[in-house]
Amino acid sequence: MDAASSPAVSDRPSARADGSWMAWTAAGMAGIWVAVTVISLGAPDMVTGSEQQHFPVAALSTWLWGLVSTGAFVWAMGKLRGNATRQPIWIGLTVATLVVWLVATIVSVSLPVVETGSDPTRIPIGALVGPMAATALTVLSGITASVFFRSTDTTTSP
Repeated sequence: MDAASSPAVSDRPSARADGSWMAWTAAGMAGIWVAVTVISLGAPDMVTGSEQQHFPVAALSTWLWGLVSTGAFVWAMGKLRGNATRQPIWIGLTVATLVVWLVATIVSVSLPVVETGSDPTRIPIGALVGPMAATALTVLSGITASVFFRSTDTTTSP
């Protein structure tokens, strides 16, 4: 095999880069699901009606936002796989995702509830808005990360 027909060294995925990519992908996914679990268990319930019935709105809705965020995160990380030069981008994507979900967890669990009406209905705005905002920012981070890398599939024809 001559030098002209051999693939460029930078085009070959290295085992070290693949291991790093898998570790950062697993860290991002674990961070999302730890946050979903903490929000589901720790966020205040919505209390409504004359009998003050509790409705665990965060426990029922946060799982959906976690699934959407996980899909967007894995999709974006999958586009970054295969080239060690993209390592700072996939690390940045994971760190951004972890920070976004940490903030969503803090907001969801600690933000006060809004009381309305004479029966007082208590609505946990943080538990409703936090996971939705985290999902939107996770998707935006994934799109931004895919913009930052240059595809290695572009070749020039002679």
